[in-house]
Amino acid sequence: MAKPVEDIVMKSIMELFTGDTVKFFGIDKKIVSSRRTELTEIHVQKNIDDWVLEAEDESLYHFEFQSTYVKTDLIRFMVSDAMLYFKEGKPIKTIVVYSADIENVITNLDAGSIKYEIEAFYMVKLDGDATYENIKAKVEAGEPLNKQDLISIVFLPLMKNSVDKGTRFEQAINLSKEITDKNEQTQILAMLGLMAEKFITNAEILAELKGLINMGVIFDMIWDDAVEAAREVVVKERDTEIAKKMIADGEPVEKICKYTDLTLEEIEDLKLAV
Repeated sequence: MAKPVEDIVMKSIMELFTGDTVKFFGIDKKIVSSRRTELTEIHVQKNIDDWVLEAEDESLYHFEFQSTYVKTDLIRFMVSDAMLYFKEGKPIKTIVVYSADIENVITNLDAGSIKYEIEAFYMVKLDGDATYENIKAKVEAGEPLNKQDLISIVFLPLMKNSVDKGTRFEQAINLSKEITDKNEQTQILAMLGLMAEKFITNAEILAELKGLINMGVIFDMIWDDAVEAAREVVVKERDTEIAKKMIADGEPVEKICKYTDLTLEEIEDLKLAV
């Protein structure tokens, strides 16, 4: 199954700008690790992929990137957080980043004994006009762009703008071409291309935007991501089968760890399932 565009974009942003990304979302804590965890609930047999950042005080930040809004999303987030807390035993704050024109969603869930709350971050409430003019002024003055500027360029078309999305995408693409670090420039252009594919419905405008970007960069990015994901799945399935056989033979957990890449927790979970 192909990954959603927002997953790919969020992955790239987190990998490029982990420490600075959280500042963009108003988090004033030092991040010590970034990871994507796969949580498997044995009875439901459902995998949930999360973007999780750990702060220096050991608290966790769980990010979700949503381009749609459904009330039942809160239930999904709650289950994911409950599983993550069961696994990590650390306090979790979930931040749901809403793109496009979504605002004023329900952020609280009352499930009787369970009270759950997320923090909503609305892109549409950011001033795209002021952000664009500020970054443009830096570029024209020859000033270097910081990490916050680069993140802002990616999200610029999704902010509140006085111009249409097509125009703002074009302006963001042109700003990206001024980024001096070629790796960062390539990544930002690729992310903008992916975002344009999702949010620009006019075929003619989309074609013009693609013409401004080397689309081969985007295809390479998606392909590499897909190949790596497929490789991880194959390795995990192989190691899981090996572990199941070793568990059936009564082999100790330490030995199973030696012959697979599974963690102690994953092996213990398998022992409960077989």
